[in-house]
Amino acid sequence: MIFLLSIVLSSSAISEAVEKLTGQRAHMNEDIRLLTGTRREGPAITLHLVRDEKASAMEAGFTAIKLIEAAPAGSVVVAVLEDEKGLAVFGSTFAALAKSRDLAGFVVDGAVRDRAELRHMNFPTFARGTVPGSAGGHYRIDATNVPVRCGGIDVRPGDYVVGDEDGVSVAPKERYAEVKAIAEKWQSDKLALLPLIEKHRSYLKAMQEQNAGVRPPEH
Repeated sequence: MIFLLSIVLSSSAISEAVEKLTGQRAHMNEDIRLLTGTRREGPAITLHLVRDEKASAMEAGFTAIKLIEAAPAGSVVVAVLEDEKGLAVFGSTFAALAKSRDLAGFVVDGAVRDRAELRHMNFPTFARGTVPGSAGGHYRIDATNVPVRCGGIDVRPGDYVVGDEDGVSVAPKERYAEVKAIAEKWQSDKLALLPLIEKHRSYLKAMQEQNAGVRPPEH
């Protein structure tokens, strides 16, 4: 079981690894949280929306549909609302489409709706929250597959997104192999330390045994 956990990397492991490599924060802020579904990971495809009260909801919808239907299986759709965040970008219809195309999930710097249906689908959805009202007719899609700023960090198309109950972290696509190696060691070391802490009831003794590979003296 520990071996499996060391392979299924957490958002924390990715965050630690990226910061170690780049010196940059790699996690979205706490407003972007898991609402439905479970942990997911995959390369980002992006959607940028800007406020426009004259926007066509139908046109925006067709653009989003084209993006989802063209996305490779396993992709994570990262959508950003500029200005007001309290409108829903996606709901059950788009989730059903994305799930049918084997996409990994939604990450929305904004809101979603139809939470009951999303929960029933078990479709992984990270967002600021849920609201009844749609962004359709109030926002237009300014660009797709461009760099965006989501939850306080930059996300580019193809960057690797990992989301779980702790939140969402993003690794730069060109350094993902390095990130993965560091993240696996960090997570493996952390998992190995937990039973040692329980065993010794001491963090320092646990660290001593883990680092030296010998049992520390008992007192």
